[in-house]
Amino acid sequence: MSEKLLQHKHCRNCEKAIPLKEDYCGDECKIQHQNMLRKKRNQLYILMAIAMGLMLVTLMVG
Repeated sequence: MSEKLLQHKHCRNCEKAIPLKEDYCGDECKIQHQNMLRKKRNQLYILMAIAMGLMLVTLMVG
């Protein structure tokens, strides 16, 4: 008793099944996903700045 599933993909934010043409299930999920990506990007920039600062301090002291 296998059932055929329609072709679909999953929302990038909440993983709900959505049509192939869509990336998100709604505007709210799109905004949440963009905010999460912005936050992760900012965290990466901060980490890189701290690492470069530590390298400069190490070079000056050494």
